[in-house]
Amino acid sequence: MEKYKLKYLIYIFLALMAIQFVIGLVDILLSKADSDLTSITSLLISICSIPLSLINSKLPFFVSENLFMVLIYWAINLTIQSVFVYGVLLVIQKMKQSNK
Repeated sequence: MEKYKLKYLIYIFLALMAIQFVIGLVDILLSKADSDLTSITSLLISICSIPLSLINSKLPFFVSENLFMVLIYWAINLTIQSVFVYGVLLVIQKMKQSNK
């Protein structure tokens, strides 16, 4: 069996982490400025929290818990998303190889 490189999973994890951090930061800044654009950023945050909310609908990663629990929920959510994206990329790669 072919070994899969873990570094791609880590790259995906870090990229998703950066994207979600920026979305969260923009949402906080827009909400403090009373902007109407918070409806867009809150929608993006809801979409980002779908994997964790599928486990339990009361567990979005941005819950109002202490910082430690927020980081744990965020890490779990990012891990689920990263594994999903990595799996999709592996399937696409296998499909490309089988078509050759």
